[in-house]
Amino acid sequence: MRGWAQSITAALLVVLVATLATVTANGDTSTAGSVSLVQTTQNPTPTPDAQPSRPNVVFVLTDDMRDDDLDHMPITRRLLADQGMEFTDAISPHPLCCPARAQLATGQYAQNNGVQHNRGVHGGFQALDPTQEASSWFRDAGYRTGFVGKFLNGYGPRDVRPSGWSRWDALTRGVYDYVDFSMTHDGEPTRYTDSYITSVIEEHTNDDIRDFAASGDPFVVYAWHLAPHYRISPEGGRGLPPAAPQDEGLFEGARPSSFDDPAFNEDDVADQPAYLRRLSPASRAEVSAENTARLEALQSVDRAVGSLVETLDEQGVLDDTYIVFSSDNGYSLGEHRFIGKDVLTDEALQVPLLVRGPGIAPGSTSDLPVTLVDLPATFAGLTGVTPAWPVDGTSLVPTLQGQAQPFRDTTLIQTGRTLGDGWSHRGVRTERYLYGTDGTDGFLYDLLLDPDRMVNRIDDPAYAQVQAALELRRSELVTCAGWTCNQAFGPLPDPSP
Repeated sequence: MRGWAQSITAALLVVLVATLATVTANGDTSTAGSVSLVQTTQNPTPTPDAQPSRPNVVFVLTDDMRDDDLDHMPITRRLLADQGMEFTDAISPHPLCCPARAQLATGQYAQNNGVQHNRGVHGGFQALDPTQEASSWFRDAGYRTGFVGKFLNGYGPRDVRPSGWSRWDALTRGVYDYVDFSMTHDGEPTRYTDSYITSVIEEHTNDDIRDFAASGDPFVVYAWHLAPHYRISPEGGRGLPPAAPQDEGLFEGARPSSFDDPAFNEDDVADQPAYLRRLSPASRAEVSAENTARLEALQSVDRAVGSLVETLDEQGVLDDTYIVFSSDNGYSLGEHRFIGKDVLTDEALQVPLLVRGPGIAPGSTSDLPVTLVDLPATFAGLTGVTPAWPVDGTSLVPTLQGQAQPFRDTTLIQTGRTLGDGWSHRGVRTERYLYGTDGTDGFLYDLLLDPDRMVNRIDDPAYAQVQAALELRRSELVTCAGWTCNQAFGPLPDPSP
């Protein structure tokens, strides 16, 4: 599919102009059942007067952060949201650590990059081709590149260094321990036993920025944090994420936002998909304790964002730098009785996404249904770099520059497993519906009538035509590559009376 999509690119250019003319700013078309290409992903270069000719990009990523956790990060909100654009409907379409990070490393969905889970033959770093890693796009275009923090699950001290990074400082041992861990340190492996992981990532990120800025070359730096992921000790025990010493007790007794969600400890889950209907109600005390620990762990990330902006300013490059902030996936805290991720619920899918930089209006927002897969195409667009292979996302540069942007009306969402063909539930998300199935077990929510996703319509005869139309889209998107992942299919049928 990837090669086929690439081979017809020239032909698509002929129809692109006519196609875009039929698509409105919200992705709707005038003819039911029609399909339109809404955004080219092969030439994401922005207009030259909208930004510096060689801007820098710094990408800050958290691990398992809920979208509403951002409410408790005042520095990040003040420096990034208030000074840039917030995407209010951003999702991680494969909401699990390793597949999400593989999407960010390649600009491709799992069916194209090969990483479907955290482990097993279809998962982990070993499933990724390290030569298909987007840092090489920027290196080959003359950028300095630096990576600091958590890479893909399973990356170890003996694994190959992805070739595109000028500086490579990835976690290798004790990745989830917070206080006892090792990092590659650009070829000089170092173990830390008396440091806090977020502070180390913060310090090394700022060091890279100082060195790169002094060189006069443009740079791309990724700072991928561990917080607020739960802690896993070297012995394999799981526990709450520890806070930096100065943050201990800050959120003691804070009320989890999930407590105010109608879906929290849903009374009747008999109609829900199998991974929800087998659950017992979540412990309110355990949810509260985890929420407190997560918020306290994020405070050090909040300060790291502040010192990052300060460092860029001190080096005289802040005005030439795009700063992007997001999380690899969301996290459920008792909604539908579930705690965790790797499920196709809104709490696991939704992530924060902030972008600050030249040409972006301070305090602006966008409700486009964007995904993490769009970020590599966007970074390429912001820097004028051409991706070295077809990417499955759409450049968000027009939206960042305040322009109306045609956009897909249906987004692929999926989860994997360690056994079989590596796939679990796969589905689609539209403005009104959330739909998915693993072939035998499925869900269909009408978000217009049921925004809390309490009623599964998968067996409701009134939604038979809706389900059939969504299944057609799902069956096409699970094998999509390149531009075929970014289509406007047109209006869906309404439920029957």
